[in-house]
Amino acid sequence: DQVVELSVQLEPSDPRPGEHARLVATLKIHPGWHVYSVVPAEGDFAPIATSLQLTADPLITEGPLYESNPEVGEDPILEMLLAYHKEEARIFQNLQAPEGAAARALEVSGALRFQACSDRVCLPPEALNFTATGQLTSGPVREEYAVAQYAIDEVPVAGAVTGGASGSELEQALSGGLMGFLGLAAVAGLLALLTPCVFPMIPITVAFFTKQGEKEGSSTFRLAFIFGAGIVGTYTVTGMGLSALLGASGAVQIATNGWVNLAIGAMFTVFALSLMGFLNLALPAGLSGRADQWSRSYGGVIGVLLMGFVFTLTSFTCTVQFVGTLLIAASQGHWLWPLVGMIVFATVFAFPFFLLGLFPRLIQTLRGRSGDWMEHLKVILGFLELAAAFKFFSNTDLVWQWGVIDRDFVITAWVVLAVLAAFFLLGSVAVHHVRVQQSSLAGFVGALVFLMLGVYLTRGLGGTPLNPWVDTYLPPELSANAALPNALSASRGAANSLDHQSVESLPWQTDLQAALVQARTEGKRVFVDFTGYTCVNCRWMEKNVFAHPEVLARFEKDFILVQLYTDGGDDAEVNQQLQIERFNTVALPLYVVLDANDQVQARHAGILKPVEAFLKFLGG
Repeated sequence: DQVVELSVQLEPSDPRPGEHARLVATLKIHPGWHVYSVVPAEGDFAPIATSLQLTADPLITEGPLYESNPEVGEDPILEMLLAYHKEEARIFQNLQAPEGAAARALEVSGALRFQACSDRVCLPPEALNFTATGQLTSGPVREEYAVAQYAIDEVPVAGAVTGGASGSELEQALSGGLMGFLGLAAVAGLLALLTPCVFPMIPITVAFFTKQGEKEGSSTFRLAFIFGAGIVGTYTVTGMGLSALLGASGAVQIATNGWVNLAIGAMFTVFALSLMGFLNLALPAGLSGRADQWSRSYGGVIGVLLMGFVFTLTSFTCTVQFVGTLLIAASQGHWLWPLVGMIVFATVFAFPFFLLGLFPRLIQTLRGRSGDWMEHLKVILGFLELAAAFKFFSNTDLVWQWGVIDRDFVITAWVVLAVLAAFFLLGSVAVHHVRVQQSSLAGFVGALVFLMLGVYLTRGLGGTPLNPWVDTYLPPELSANAALPNALSASRGAANSLDHQSVESLPWQTDLQAALVQARTEGKRVFVDFTGYTCVNCRWMEKNVFAHPEVLARFEKDFILVQLYTDGGDDAEVNQQLQIERFNTVALPLYVVLDANDQVQARHAGILKPVEAFLKFLGG
């Protein structure tokens, strides 16, 4: 059987003098095989790039050969990062009909040369001959063909669940069978637990269930189970429902909405004040009798489900890269497999928090043996919830561009909270009539840890970098934010010296088309960073990977840099639409390397470490 089947056509088939046309070669590739990109790979043992030889008289060849977006992956045998096509690909060559050409029949002929490989063997390079026919007609230039076309449509995979790249990815997952697909979803759930957005929810979960565990007759096991089930349900329903109603970006838009972040911050503040005893979260007196009946009947179910929903929103932007393909499939009308995948993912993701929900029950059973330490723990958990609240308030500030709750503001708030927590554990400060009467060794050690944390955080005031894991949760420097008003572009001259180079001083642009023009002028490639104001993983990459001297040097030497914010700013909607339509994902961060002709050389969603892996991703 033929490994590659070729069909060609001329678009349009009836060009007029002065109009632009293009030859489109469609490759149907046998399952299990692939052909390589039109961009040659570097190296003595690099495979043969796909190329096109043609005769198109009287049409004139215009510009380089280009292609539909290839996949990019590491070849285990050649140990090279290669771009290739599976299932189906399109190769394009732009042409132009010369002015004054007479009407005549057209015949564009030539040969497509490629090398087909499987995971085990590569065939010798092969050339397939082709002929495309058309008719050169007369008449004025039509508007739609007045300029050269460079649009690259995603190629649907035959029999795929969805179209475009998302269909390809989902089809690849399902090709391993049901168990392989479920295993992939489970592994994604485990990996999502390692993302930075999840860590602040640990003390919040413990604090919430500590409060619930105080109620006489309450079943913490039951509530923990409902909490875990609530996370699964809200994660699945929120993602699937919003994808159907608002498109694949719906859940992300809500999770990064300024009002939502403001509400979550206010909610955590109220919870913290309640833990400290300043607030009594009771219903109005007229409803107290019925509320008592409801609390006895439902045991705090509504509150637990609400916490599950809050958890879903706070963690969605960090975990969406693991489920983005499923959300896009749902937004395109396919439900069964995305639903199954979301349930498995969310179940694995929620299970550790079910276990955390059981922890306060153990504390409650030991309370009588430990004096008032439970009250002291509640106050400390309240301080931690207040610290987490500032993260969400700063998200709102970034999205709405107030410039008030900035990095120094959050650090100062955290320092104050850390010092107050230390003095409280030492018995020097009372919090709403709760005072540590006799500090234990554990209390002294805890106070010392909080004091050291406060001293350490003060080093970050004025923009001094802290540990990358700490900086990840802090708002970025406003001067570094490429999407803020009056800071949309930086002077290239300010970034010429790597001696004082930093991620903030890099010349990030916000206009992709302008960057491509500059790349062609300077002979460079384009690095596109799809990012977000509230994206914790984005901050982690900037602090841990982008700031590395070798990465900074590569950025400066080889790339025109583009940063596109998708969750705030004037161009957020346009940027997010570009990300979905062209790259079929809503994951943040998303990194794309383009050549000067707008051809994709590499792409990656999510955290990419270590630095060596990121440098390899950038290519040569």
